[in-house]
Amino acid sequence: MRPPSMRISRSVKFDADQPRRNTPGGYMKMQPLISSTEPATDHRGHVVQTVGPEGAEIDGRVYQNFNLVEFDGRRFIFSHRAILTLVVIAACNAGCKFCSNEITFTPSGPYLSWNARLARVKEFAQLAGVTKIAYTGGEPTLHPQKFVDLVTNMSRGFARSRAHTNGWGLFKPVEVRGHTTELLPALINAGLTGISISVAHHDPGVNRQVMALPRSWGGMSDAALSAVAECASDHFTPRLSCVLTEDGVSSVDDIIDYLTWGRRLGFRKFIFRTCSEIPDGFKKATDFSAYNDSNARSIEPISREFQDRLGAELVYRQRKSDSKVDVFKWEDVTVDIDESSEEEDPDPKIRRLNVMPDGVTYTSWISPTSNLFDDERPIVDESITKEKLRLLK
Repeated sequence: MRPPSMRISRSVKFDADQPRRNTPGGYMKMQPLISSTEPATDHRGHVVQTVGPEGAEIDGRVYQNFNLVEFDGRRFIFSHRAILTLVVIAACNAGCKFCSNEITFTPSGPYLSWNARLARVKEFAQLAGVTKIAYTGGEPTLHPQKFVDLVTNMSRGFARSRAHTNGWGLFKPVEVRGHTTELLPALINAGLTGISISVAHHDPGVNRQVMALPRSWGGMSDAALSAVAECASDHFTPRLSCVLTEDGVSSVDDIIDYLTWGRRLGFRKFIFRTCSEIPDGFKKATDFSAYNDSNARSIEPISREFQDRLGAELVYRQRKSDSKVDVFKWEDVTVDIDESSEEEDPDPKIRRLNVMPDGVTYTSWISPTSNLFDDERPIVDESITKEKLRLLK
């Protein structure tokens, strides 16, 4: 649970007329006042200040690379790298053994649709400087028409937008301005700039087993995946996504085989992820959690062996407590190897916006009480109760 002090300090308000000065430490210091948490009836906001690597002190703590944003009478410390993610539906036609929805808090709800609450979070995100939006689930293509309608309304104004999917409905028919077309081209026309297709293994039988696909659908065929790859352009990037597991892709040999297969289909972007580490206090007691724990691993030996064997060029490296990423260039292919973990936010700085299927905007993947807008707290309380009851069944 998020400490109450964090929820209060996240809605810290500062005196807009107070002068700001340079301090001997080289950063600015601003004195806080606590704002009202009454629900807003009108959405008004502006960026109070943009702070880069030089840093600024707020409420006794120094932050770097953020916008100080005022919105509906409250002020927020917002990371320059934050992304907006819409979990459009909790339901899925697969049962991936590593599914995070069965490991961390994921409230249920109807398929997200454009409404006043989504309009508010979009306005807030764009005001705060968010340039990237992502769509995930569950499986977002389960309702193709609802998905394209949502993307049409949400993606406008963002520089980049990506969908995460197993691909089930990408070639289903949808209606756009009175004309029938397939979902994928409709999404691209609506502003989608990338798609990440989850395939746990290039062998269809192994993939079906790891992703627990239904009898009625065995995953995307090679021909369908090639059709996705053919959509690549300067404005749209298709990518294959694979979670590393002992049952599927596990070794560097497996990764090379996967890359060879994907390249033959036309893909040039790949990401391999390890199972995420989740703190015990935020983890559901499910078989998915046990599987995730048993498959968690470090990317360090994988990255070293991959680079040594293929002579791949390391073009980017990130090492943070909750994210370790290596990006390699190998011939005409870009390969991300990613080790992620979830942890409680160490301070009130907002690093992500996640709209869950209950329609609530959260600032954490794991904390049920990290709702951004105070007027959504009754929905949060209801979602927590429903989630507890579901796990008891």
